[in-house]
This record gives sequence, C-alpha cells and structure tokens, in this order.
Amino acid sequence: MSNAEGALAAMGISVEEAAEADEALRERPLMRDGRVCLCGHGVGRHTSTGGVVWCKPARMDCPCKKIRPVLEVEDSRPFLRKTAGGGAMHALVRGISALVSSGKRADWIVDLECDKCGGSDEVVPVPVTRNGVVADEATGYDALLCVGCRTNG
Repeated sequence: MSNAEGALAAMGISVEEAAEADEALRERPLMRDGRVCLCGHGVGRHTSTGGVVWCKPARMDCPCKKIRPVLEVEDSRPFLRKTAGGGAMHALVRGISALVSSGKRADWIVDLECDKCGGSDEVVPVPVTRNGVVADEATGYDALLCVGCRTNG
C-alpha cells in the first residue's frame, strides 16, 4: 500500500471510491453561481458575515458594500476587472464587453431602470458616494443611472 492509498484508507475511503467520485465530478461539475453583482464582480466572489460584505474578485479588493445581483452569465470569469468610472469604464460594462468577445451569453435579472428617477433610457452602472453623488472611482456603492441623472446629479 502506497502512502496515498494509506491516506485514503485512514479516512475510510477506497481508491476505487475516490476515483469514481472524481470522475463523476469531472463529468458534472459542481454548480457555480453565474450571477454578477452591480459592482461588476461575480456574486461568488463576495463574502457576507454579520451584515459586512467583502468582495475579492482576484488579488485586488473591491470596496463593494452590498451584494446586488443584476446579471446571470454563462461564464463569470471575465468579471474580474476594476471600476475606473461610470458607464464604459465600470467593471460591470468591462466584464460584459469581455463576455461578448468570448461569445458567451448574459441576461439581466433586474429591470434596467434608473435607481434615481425610475427611467429606462440608456441606464448604466455608475460608482456613487454613500449619499448617491456620482463618483469617478469605485466607492463601494454603485447605482444604475440614466444619462440625465448621471450628468445632472
């Protein structure tokens, strides 16, 4: 018996049982959360404990303060980008753009409406302050805003 077989035997698992389980998981991988938060990162990259949210998409930290799923995607790996502003510079838009390039699908799971006025004309993700003022960088707070609300206030 090899050391690896002994390690399995110590846990009460046979080599055959471990091989069968491994093969089954290769054929049918565990379900992954395909939702993407408004911050632009996969919901699975968030941790919430006692009301406090941490978003760690990769080596970088995201200041996201609230998990708000907005998209269901076929592949959440392209959503590892950083927000550098609103609209096209937001991590959510950058991730969708990368998803389009890879030929994968994305579906909105929320109504695309302005969080401020309720309008639905050209709504984009925008970083905002705690009080809802448009910001130029990630703040931990994001909103879906129409062009009017984004430029006027």
